[in-house]
Amino acid sequence: MREANEIAWRALNAGAVMFEVSGRALVRVTGRDRASWLNGVVTQDVRHLATATGVYAASVAVKGRLLGDLIVLAETDALVLALPAEQVDTFMAHFDRYIVMEDVTLTPDPRGVLTVQGPRAAGLTEGFAGRFAVDRLGTGGVDLLGDAETLAAHRAALIAAGAVAVDGATAGALHVFAGRPRWGVDFGGDNFVQEASVTAQAVSFHKGCYLGQEVVCRLEMRGHVQKQLVTLRLAAPATAGAGVFHEAAQVGAVTSVASREGLDAALAMVKYAVVDKGLAVTVEAQPAQVGPVGKAVA
Repeated sequence: MREANEIAWRALNAGAVMFEVSGRALVRVTGRDRASWLNGVVTQDVRHLATATGVYAASVAVKGRLLGDLIVLAETDALVLALPAEQVDTFMAHFDRYIVMEDVTLTPDPRGVLTVQGPRAAGLTEGFAGRFAVDRLGTGGVDLLGDAETLAAHRAALIAAGAVAVDGATAGALHVFAGRPRWGVDFGGDNFVQEASVTAQAVSFHKGCYLGQEVVCRLEMRGHVQKQLVTLRLAAPATAGAGVFHEAAQVGAVTSVASREGLDAALAMVKYAVVDKGLAVTVEAQPAQVGPVGKAVA
């Protein structure tokens, strides 16, 4: 596993790595009011999203807790939402509640998603159908939408061109190395945006009003939450679920782990004091170095 993860990490930073985006369902948003309406129910500014590009966002309940994260993809005549599959019914009910007089229609989209990430991703996918610029792991990237036959053809062409194909486990490891948390693994519906440490990627503080904005803004102005997701550089391999300790007191828990040559890394949800006071921590009796989410673990 270390060797496979190392090969994938090198491809992500110097070439291109690709994997199927699992656990997501697509919903197509059409109608002349689609952009202004969606802007009112997600945390990111999507009003002027350029065609063939995508942006990371979140949707929160009125009281501020996360309903889920999502990628918003702009087509010429629609916006496509890549939502957590297990949250689709929740999202649809939530969205339907806030479509009143707007010209907006939501329909399931049966296509799948193959993502290509890395500095060569744009060049290798030039001219491909269903192509959207989406940076998922911090080195540039492209999402490809299509049916199973189309994505299989894309996959074969990309492998022939030098892209490295990885499975779900290695894709998960890349998220850990890149410091990019995953819904349902590192954070979920019991968290606020700031606890999940995705504020910089998912939230616009310069857009108009949206559902849950008051809570999101209040937490941001307060400057801290009770707990927060962080990255950890580990001194030895650890297991997901392991406790994070400061001296003899548990201050958090590991949410996901990954290893490659010369590096053992993790994401962990810890008490805010760990971040605020720079507390020294251990995982499974070994020292761990705390870092920010959104930045690669090095």
